[in-house]
Amino acid sequence: MTDHSFFPYTTYMRYFLGLGSNIAPHVHLPRMVQALLELAPTLHLGRVVETAPVGVIGDPFLNTVACIDLDLSALQLKQICNALETAFGRDRGAPGSKTKSRTADLDPLFGLAVGVLEVPADLLPHEPYTRPMLLELIAAIGMHTDAEQPDLAPGVSLPFHDLVIGAVPLTIVREGSRYHKA
Repeated sequence: MTDHSFFPYTTYMRYFLGLGSNIAPHVHLPRMVQALLELAPTLHLGRVVETAPVGVIGDPFLNTVACIDLDLSALQLKQICNALETAFGRDRGAPGSKTKSRTADLDPLFGLAVGVLEVPADLLPHEPYTRPMLLELIAAIGMHTDAEQPDLAPGVSLPFHDLVIGAVPLTIVREGSRYHKA
């Protein structure tokens, strides 16, 4: 995370997050999406891609990225992400937890003021399990960056209520207990 990408005060921000799981990921990724939709009624979700574990011992991950507008500080969002990981069964305090398989990994990547359409290239992570999906999502929601779009692996389709997520980027809207594509 780049230091200047987050601000210490609370303001309405557009946050980009990385989501991943390598323990029952077909179950946990939709649960993470639903939890984020409890924070705000609209979520932009990227393609879901299977990736090899990097720095983690275990099975391949299913990874994606999400974009959500929130009236929270970066610190508040990080605390919520950590609480969600714990609620989904990740023991962040266990010895070696950074290298263990996980049910849920929710990482704030960066935030921008809502309405900003240009994403500075220095904010973008370089990890191959995040960057390609993030660049595709940025373009899909009408934002721009100078970073070059690498090739993407085919998306993994996952059921989410009456929708299918993961094959391509999409925007999900929650209205009460119902979910639909925007």
